[in-house]
Amino acid sequence: MSIVILTYESLFSNLMIEALIKTYPDEVFGIVHSDFIIQGKSFRQSLLHLYRHTGLRFIIRKAFLELQFRALYVIVRLNARRAKVSSLREMGRLYGIPIIGSKDVNSPQTLARIRAWNPDVIFSIYLNQLIKPELIEMPSHGIFNIHPSLLPRHRGVNPFFWVIINRDIETGVTIHWVDENFDTGDILLQRKIEVEPRDSIISLCYKSSLLGADMLCEAVKLIDSGNPPRFEQDHARASYHTWPKPKDQLRFSAVGGRYGNIFEIWRYLPKDKI
Repeated sequence: MSIVILTYESLFSNLMIEALIKTYPDEVFGIVHSDFIIQGKSFRQSLLHLYRHTGLRFIIRKAFLELQFRALYVIVRLNARRAKVSSLREMGRLYGIPIIGSKDVNSPQTLARIRAWNPDVIFSIYLNQLIKPELIEMPSHGIFNIHPSLLPRHRGVNPFFWVIINRDIETGVTIHWVDENFDTGDILLQRKIEVEPRDSIISLCYKSSLLGADMLCEAVKLIDSGNPPRFEQDHARASYHTWPKPKDQLRFSAVGGRYGNIFEIWRYLPKDKI
């Protein structure tokens, strides 16, 4: 089976991608990573959009978290400590997989590259772009998205923010067929995660990534079986979220919500890779 991955690079998406590659080293034919924060907008336009919608406080917090991730990789290397998760560039070098960037995964140039890999399956792993019909119809076995919530609950961006703000006692990970909308396709596989009182956004990201890594490998087996399960979402129970507004961030703080920090991330990087 030939597998192609579409992703927006992060510590947590990379964890899942590397687990999939290590389990199926000869079946991942290529990776496409998104080159921008918000689809169709430049970096400057994305920041302006987020500022207008979320306010300066949220942008600073998000930027600080990103800087912490980058600083952590530097600290790991300076201390001769092997990071638990490789960057996409490192994965390309370690496993001999071609990796390309794309501002639009639906563009003719990107479609041509993906078509040349002749994918049986495409996995969308935290991709921040809408996938259009021509790409959806390309792989012979289908295109699947992994989403860190118990769909149909918490569709859209930042699901863990909304899990915490709503004081959910459980969340989870869903792998579903991709259709023409965000997070609405039939479910292939779904697993639950308990939300503990001191969980932060980072701790929930990490828990879901470990679970998601196992689920992606399980999904390959289900798809390869020739008769994978397919469960329609109950759209009447759906909730959809976009970027949190300033009033949402005040509610997040009021319920004791935590984003997490570099020290919490450090605990998730033992000396040996998974």
